[in-house]
Amino acid sequence: MTLNQLGYFYQAAVLQHFNQAAEKMNISEPSLSRSISALEDELGVTLFEKRGRKVSGCFDVYSNGKKG
Repeated sequence: MTLNQLGYFYQAAVLQHFNQAAEKMNISEPSLSRSISALEDELGVTLFEKRGRKVSGCFDVYSNGKKG
């Protein structure tokens, strides 16, 4: 896991769009997608559900892990 992967993950989670996250992070969308896929493989979980170009996560970025 690298800081870049975490940054890519965070931007994709906030923007809910891989292409927009890639633009913001100044990388190509395929590079961002591969990096997030590698992070998912390393963690053994699916971080995003892909819906075409948009994505959604199974988490709330702003909740800091708190429920409710």
